[in-house]
Amino acid sequence: MKCSLVADIMFVAPGEHGPVWPDEKGLCEAMDLAKSNGLKAIEIFDFEGRNLELLAAEAKKRDMEIISFCQKNGKFWGDPAHLDEFAQGFRDSVEAAKTLGASNLVVSDDFYPTELPREEVHAAMVEGLKRIAPLAEQEGLTVIAEPLSGKYFRDAKEPFDIIREVNSPNVKLLYDIFHFQQIAGNITKTLRENIDLIGHIHGAGVPDRGDMTEGELDYSYILEQLSKTGYDKYFGLEFFTFENRNEKVWKSANLVCRNQELRQQLAEYFAKHRNS
Repeated sequence: MKCSLVADIMFVAPGEHGPVWPDEKGLCEAMDLAKSNGLKAIEIFDFEGRNLELLAAEAKKRDMEIISFCQKNGKFWGDPAHLDEFAQGFRDSVEAAKTLGASNLVVSDDFYPTELPREEVHAAMVEGLKRIAPLAEQEGLTVIAEPLSGKYFRDAKEPFDIIREVNSPNVKLLYDIFHFQQIAGNITKTLRENIDLIGHIHGAGVPDRGDMTEGELDYSYILEQLSKTGYDKYFGLEFFTFENRNEKVWKSANLVCRNQELRQQLAEYFAKHRNS
């Protein structure tokens, strides 16, 4: 299992008119934070409006990867009135993925049409993913669909049913443990039963979205059970922290990383900086 750092949420700052997301400088700081804790990958939210060539060059300089971002028009997932825009958004995102070297493009149910019957939203989710699946397969990209708590999904069964209906090796679920704990709970059983449909995992403490050593979830147990499934893709650290970033990232990364060499790197780093 590999570990990545979700840069935007880690470096978001409060602003007068709402959250202030990091610019390219902030994303480079996220790369440095990840690298100093033994990680080799970050994830970003939006690619639009950012200097992708600069970010790609900075990642290469640090021997880092930028593995995922949200596809353009991904907000239209589940909206039957915007299926064409949803599909075009994926096509428009392919070049950005090539520039950054990213392999995962994220869509979510954040803005699904609440006024429509659930069966229409479900059908539009399936249709939208089916439309972009052939291009994802052709380009070697993976679409990872993310259910968010408090949005469309009300159980853990339906999102996996949608992935099964699409039936593409390049369309998977982004299983965000923070969100799924609130949607349905029963985390380890769901992971074991659906691991073949999961293309990416995010983790944070529940309910306050702090680091993974905080909150009601026993991540040591969850990760032990996850490792038994043979999951070998990325586990993204996606939690808020406005202080002690180094220590909190190290603690959560140390839970995730089962690779002995990386664990040793983390231990050496922590020992070196323990009193700094």
